[in-house]
Amino acid sequence: MMVEKTDRDREAERRKRQQMGIARSVAFLVALVVLAVWMQQRPRPPEVLSVTPATALDDEFRPVEPTEVFGPEDTFFVSVELRNYQPGTLGARWLYEGQVITEMMLDTTDTGDGYAGFVLRNDDPPWPAGQYTIEITYRGRVLESASFRVEP
Repeated sequence: MMVEKTDRDREAERRKRQQMGIARSVAFLVALVVLAVWMQQRPRPPEVLSVTPATALDDEFRPVEPTEVFGPEDTFFVSVELRNYQPGTLGARWLYEGQVITEMMLDTTDTGDGYAGFVLRNDDPPWPAGQYTIEITYRGRVLESASFRVEP
């Protein structure tokens, strides 16, 4: 036996579908707002403006004499200019001819714009001649790098 729907039944179904559509739209908008708030609160990585090898660093970690060439007995100084730095760990990965020599971390609570400095000394000189690279990392991600040479 077939039951025919009345106008009242059809109207009730239409209202129910409309309410479900509104509920889905509201839920979607709430999810978008939550996502937007979460994205705003996530710390953004600092921006590296420059990575500068130098013969020395000043008290603010700025490069004193930028250079691309070091001698075999020299100490390597590198100045990193940062924007939007957040508390965390800034890293330096030093490479010689593509092979990792060492890695070092700089933990800080500083924020904002400024400079960070990294220094690498050779306890058993001389440095071998060739191409060196320093990679600046933040939370494991390489932000920027710079290369320099050691010449006899």
